[in-house]
Amino acid sequence: MIFSNSGWPPPRKGAALAMAVATAALMLAACKERTPDAPAAPPASAAPAASPAATTTPPAAAQPAPPLAAAPPTAAAPKRVPLSVQGVAAAGVTVRIKAVEIGADATVLDVSISFANRITDTTMLALADTYLQDESGARLHIKRPDNNRDITIREGETLDGQLVFMGAVAPSARKLKLVFNDGNQGDNIVAPGLVVDLPLQGG
Repeated sequence: MIFSNSGWPPPRKGAALAMAVATAALMLAACKERTPDAPAAPPASAAPAASPAATTTPPAAAQPAPPLAAAPPTAAAPKRVPLSVQGVAAAGVTVRIKAVEIGADATVLDVSISFANRITDTTMLALADTYLQDESGARLHIKRPDNNRDITIREGETLDGQLVFMGAVAPSARKLKLVFNDGNQGDNIVAPGLVVDLPLQGG
């Protein structure tokens, strides 16, 4: 029996070629449908450079304190000696010495002075030289009050206060002599003389 070329079965080479073409088309379509990869994220920007640290000014060096002025030497405290001594002049003057204060520049007596006389109204206790005398014979003269330079006292009156003598007495002194109106007699009613011993230490 004889078969023509247009009859069945179809030639095998053509079918194989058609299948290969279809497979290639499917692969291409698959490539087109694939989602493109997302672009890589841009590199993170570098962190901003740290601002330079604030410049700190170093503390100024402490200035040394100025030297303190030398304190003046403290004067020695006056030496005070309590007393209970009394002197009496014939003219009617009574002098009571209650204390002696020996300082660096002056010697001060706490005194009470009274005057009683039936002949005269006044008398003066420092009309002539009036002073303190120490054991060596040195004299410390009285500082006359401005308002009563001759230490005038009225009859029947009592003066309470202080007599100031210019100069210091040695701390070792054992006694002083108080002299009013040097050279005058005790019965001189104008300016009676009077001498009183002042013991400063026992013995």
